[in-house]
Amino acid sequence: MSNQFPVRFTPEAHATLMHYVESATMPEPFVRVGMRGGACGGNFVLGFDSATEHDESYMIEGIPVLIDRRELLFVVGTEIDFEARANGFYLHKPPKS
Repeated sequence: MSNQFPVRFTPEAHATLMHYVESATMPEPFVRVGMRGGACGGNFVLGFDSATEHDESYMIEGIPVLIDRRELLFVVGTEIDFEARANGFYLHKPPKS
């Protein structure tokens, strides 16, 4: 596990993910953060998964996170939020200043 945190969770996302991690039935419930479809037209993905040999693993505020090394560059700096009214997670990557 690395001490660097490539993504960050808002308090709402952290609380919701901790609930899911604590109640997961998987032996090792990793939260996968990634991107599918490329940097410009891609979509962020978030879900539970098992580790592969291509993954970097992080423990971020008690949440075990996996990011595929090939997607790491595109994911770094992402903020993960949870909107209770919409009952969904949102991944935002702020523009570079």
